[in-house]
Amino acid sequence: MRNNEGRTQIPPELLEQFMKQQEEKIVGQAVQQPVMSPPVQQGGYQVPTDFVDLPSEGRFYPVGHPWHNKQRVEVRFMTTKEEDILSSQALAKAGVLLDRLIQSICVDRIDPSTVLPGDRNAILINARKNAYGSDYSFSLVCTNCVEPYEHTIDLSTIKNVEIDWGSITENGTVIVELPTNKATVEFKILTQADLDKINNQIEIKKKHGLEVSETFELHRSLIQRINGNNNMDFMNSFISQMLLKDSKFLKKKYGEFRPDIDFTFTHICEHCNHKNEGGVPIGTNFFWSAE
Repeated sequence: MRNNEGRTQIPPELLEQFMKQQEEKIVGQAVQQPVMSPPVQQGGYQVPTDFVDLPSEGRFYPVGHPWHNKQRVEVRFMTTKEEDILSSQALAKAGVLLDRLIQSICVDRIDPSTVLPGDRNAILINARKNAYGSDYSFSLVCTNCVEPYEHTIDLSTIKNVEIDWGSITENGTVIVELPTNKATVEFKILTQADLDKINNQIEIKKKHGLEVSETFELHRSLIQRINGNNNMDFMNSFISQMLLKDSKFLKKKYGEFRPDIDFTFTHICEHCNHKNEGGVPIGTNFFWSAE
């Protein structure tokens, strides 16, 4: 038997109080939830929010990304804060104006450079619609008679491009077989950061007078494996010698699986009845309304 003589004895009432405090501390930690970026409040007024259906449905974001497998995201209506962002010449000159805008209106804490271009488009269109209404007017020139015309579309009717989701791998990639070489190629969907990196690589090579191949830079960013091989030297060699038909096929398949919004329109010219088709132009008035 141990000899407890000489040891300090804790009064029962203090021991009970201590145990109760520890229990409250543990329970409080167990129910603690991750803190989301709260809606902006100004003078007691809570800025309204809306939900955007992501064209990607979150399937191309890696595990750990805030939008991994997230089909809808919550965004705030634009306020005077966003007006200041849109008016910033410094942000526009630095090429980060839209990044700052997306970062400001998204409820989730998100790095805009990791967002897929199609998801960015959906968020920007939603922001414009909620700020100025769903009607968006723009001016173009008829491709037949070269007469100018005005056209208005309803932004609320724009749909996401349909994608064959059954062909997407668990890693958020796509695997195709090249028609001529018969090699199996696994490619990913590029984020805005990937596109910026491609453009930077091209500009650096041009600046130093080096040979530039935009197709090579694109394929090198797209392709993750060739016949299951992800060795960089092997893939660079394969890409540099890729047959033209296979290269065009890969670009076409990438376009089919790239999530985006369907921003096409059709207009019949009032002067010559020619059917004009194309993509809706995003002009300087997209975020600036005359109203």
